[in-house]
Amino acid sequence: VMSVAAEQWKSEGFNLGLVQGEARGEARGEARGEAKGKAEMLLRQLRRRFKTLPSQVEDHVRAASSDQLDEWSDRILDARELADVFGADQKH
Repeated sequence: VMSVAAEQWKSEGFNLGLVQGEARGEARGEARGEAKGKAEMLLRQLRRRFKTLPSQVEDHVRAASSDQLDEWSDRILDARELADVFGADQKH
């Protein structure tokens, strides 16, 4: 038979675990959403600058990390051609 205090502790510990799990899930979701937004903005800029993009480029951008997207977004300012944006990262 569990004491009232033990039941309360167990309940609070369980609830704390749920709260922490929710926070981690929310943070991951926010990070994914941020990366998706960066990818779509970069694609918009690339289309504006270079017109039609190969589907492989779109896939490559959408699969990239947030940090990689930041780097490519910086490179687009000086790029003369699409390959200049991706540098050594381009596999197309």
